[in-house]
Amino acid sequence: MSAGEIELSPGERVLWAGEPVQRPLYVAADGVIAPAGFVLAAAALWFLLAKQPSGATMAVAVVALVLGLYGAIGRSVVRYLAFGRTTYAVTDSRVIARSGLFRQKERASELAGLPSPSLKPGPSRTGTIAFGPGTVTLVGIGEPKRVRDLLTKAIDEATARQVPPPAA
Repeated sequence: MSAGEIELSPGERVLWAGEPVQRPLYVAADGVIAPAGFVLAAAALWFLLAKQPSGATMAVAVVALVLGLYGAIGRSVVRYLAFGRTTYAVTDSRVIARSGLFRQKERASELAGLPSPSLKPGPSRTGTIAFGPGTVTLVGIGEPKRVRDLLTKAIDEATARQVPPPAA
């Protein structure tokens, strides 16, 4: 993501821009959702082949098959492809993520007031930087320690700018 792709406030400057260099195919939630999807798809497929339903029952079984396949495989594929179109930026006042498979959506979190970033190391010198629920998370980035340090400094500076000067 470059400064030309995002709308900057007057005086705002980009400190870092990047994209995921490691795209996760599976995440922790998939440990439950994928097996459940396989079970649902298998049950729906068995029902369709063994019982040969008709009408509304067949429609429900087909919907269950599609939902099961999406849970088992589809979510991971969609996530993987969406991360291929994800970009991140850190400005002196915000952290921004733009992502989406078909339609790009931009999420931003103001740096002032964010907790210290936590770094979860990933494979091949990549990592994920998170701040907490409801905030932007930078997933699979390269040089994560450098970016975390840059974010820590930017958060401290943004927070200091928010503090009113002492009364004289």
